[in-house]
Amino acid sequence: MKKIIIYVLGTGGDIDPMVGVGIELQRRGFSVAFLSNDYFKPRIVAAGLEFVSVGTVEQYHKGNTPEAWERTNRADNFEHYHAPAFEPAFNYVKSLANEKVLVLALGEESGARVAARKFNLPFIDIILSPNIVFSAFKPPAPTSWVIPSYIPGFIMRFLLRRNRKAKFKRFCNAPHTAAYRAVRERLGCPLPFRSKATALLHIGFFPEWFGMPAKDWPRNLKMVGFPLLNHASSSSRSEFDALIEKQGAPIIFTSGTGVKDVEDLFKEGRKICEQLQVPGLFVGGNIGVEFLQGSSLCAHMGYIDFEYALPKTLAIVHHGGIGTTAQAIKAGIPQLIRPLKYDQPDNADRIYKLGLGTYVVPEKFKAEQVAPMIGNMIRKGKTSKALAHYAERVRKSAAIVDACDLIEREFMSLEQSKYK
Repeated sequence: MKKIIIYVLGTGGDIDPMVGVGIELQRRGFSVAFLSNDYFKPRIVAAGLEFVSVGTVEQYHKGNTPEAWERTNRADNFEHYHAPAFEPAFNYVKSLANEKVLVLALGEESGARVAARKFNLPFIDIILSPNIVFSAFKPPAPTSWVIPSYIPGFIMRFLLRRNRKAKFKRFCNAPHTAAYRAVRERLGCPLPFRSKATALLHIGFFPEWFGMPAKDWPRNLKMVGFPLLNHASSSSRSEFDALIEKQGAPIIFTSGTGVKDVEDLFKEGRKICEQLQVPGLFVGGNIGVEFLQGSSLCAHMGYIDFEYALPKTLAIVHHGGIGTTAQAIKAGIPQLIRPLKYDQPDNADRIYKLGLGTYVVPEKFKAEQVAPMIGNMIRKGKTSKALAHYAERVRKSAAIVDACDLIEREFMSLEQSKYK
């Protein structure tokens, strides 16, 4: 049977698109095995997909503490979450070295991807956000924010390539990567510096107009659009409708998956609602309720169905995860992004360039500064051509199907050559 291995860690926003891919590939007759953390086993198994554990729930929580989400913390998420998954993923893919198998992997140096490379198995690189793709011509934010305009382009490109190597060396010498590097040495795959991608194909789960591709991006990178996976919830829809019937269309404030520290977002968000005299709906698991107590304008929900709720709202304030960003574009509402780390600053920068919203770094997220910005966005949003234009383009997307078409085509090509 045709077999696909999908390796993915991260938060729910990383898992859900790949579950969608797995379901579609299985519908097409592929056998699909999912390599992920035990934390995500219920949703993967519920989708009817084979689950292979590469980490414990304890490791997930260790790598996703409030401290791990601090912008200056480069250690905890990798050391406690990603690094321990290397060996079990490597060994699983190694065990399939003589079978007809294609590996789909998120994470540049994951165990699944390294094993595929070592044992000459074909693999496809899955990219969920544009900041992952290195470019010396158009570097992602926040790097692009600090590049002086007076430096000639050819010098900056040289410095960016040099900085890439320097970051790799720092990673190789960092204490939090010691165990990871030791495992790789023991398994006979020491960590190399790679300036060129070696995947059979790169699939970007974002549209070309959002990716704004640079001329030094890989030629075999295909952008298919936003996957827009959504968890429908009839109970949350009813609760949401009851809220807006009572108070009117709100501003949504959400911390995103994986973020536990919501104090600043909720406290300042409450002040913003009070200053603008508009209702606010604060979303973030079961945390943060205490910061809203006593407010007649602010309500809290543990979960909302974005695809259903966002078109009925005035605007959204969020951290800039690619899934929330895409749903806000589809809904045609303005967004203010408060980026923390990972892909969030770059997503915020692209939203600003497209005229779909703006961003504020966390230390400047104060009601006195932000409330007028949101008020202005809401007023302009009612007649914004950019919001309407890109919302329509996203609604026409079929990213999961298009991605699976590419994957199936590559597998058929392999069957005619390597697997013949």
